[in-house]
Amino acid sequence: MLQQHCLAITSHEQVAQGVFRLRLAGSLSALPGQFVQVAVSCNASLSACGTLPPSCDPLLRRPLSVQDCRPGELALLYRVAGRGTAQLAGRKPGGSVDVLGPLGRGFPLPAGRQAILVAGGIGVAPLFYLARTLHAEGKDVFFLFGARDQEGLYLAGELASVTARLQLATEDGSAGYHGLVTDLLPLAQGYPAAPVFACGPAAMLRTVATLCREARRECFVSLESRMACGVGACLGCVVETSRGGRQEYARVCVEGPVFRGEEVFGA
Repeated sequence: MLQQHCLAITSHEQVAQGVFRLRLAGSLSALPGQFVQVAVSCNASLSACGTLPPSCDPLLRRPLSVQDCRPGELALLYRVAGRGTAQLAGRKPGGSVDVLGPLGRGFPLPAGRQAILVAGGIGVAPLFYLARTLHAEGKDVFFLFGARDQEGLYLAGELASVTARLQLATEDGSAGYHGLVTDLLPLAQGYPAAPVFACGPAAMLRTVATLCREARRECFVSLESRMACGVGACLGCVVETSRGGRQEYARVCVEGPVFRGEEVFGA
């Protein structure tokens, strides 16, 4: 249920150049694929933490992916991309942050015993949580993870604990397969009925959706989008979708961020 929380910062580590993992303690619970909105400034009168930071700039919250969620602990993975996330990167353990969530529609859990996960760069965040959830249920998870270079393979060392089969790809050949992560999808022939769950750059998601459509394989994609309110009111994150032969708009923050591949990348 959507709530506003004041969560204590227990750990804030840099996992790569410009990429951070924020661990928070509190009662917020989220499903794989959902996200939260974090206040990086005073956020006017909306703070749940009592004391306010000295500045209200930037005013809007920042949407962050849930990388993991356990009882009493929430882990968020984010890349510094502007003033807001740069400000957040300076927060220290012992402090607290105002968090709104959980938000959005997460990944549906597959009924079968197999699943294929395809991550690109920072898109590994929600898929790590999904992989851990499926692994705990005894599912067979085939995880494909790609990035521009080895440094972009965030948390690759930790993925071994949540999947028995992991394939890495880098565009510069510095680790794993030399090429695009989507080139590795044919390796999933041993998973003929497994659905595909993907998160990453739009071009990667489009390719994944196309390959799945050609193979008549079920596909779910998690979109990355700029958003302001995070609750569907501002309509700033709408995308065009095709459902039942009808073209319509959907809000990434409410109807998404997870969609069927054919809904956003053509039937």
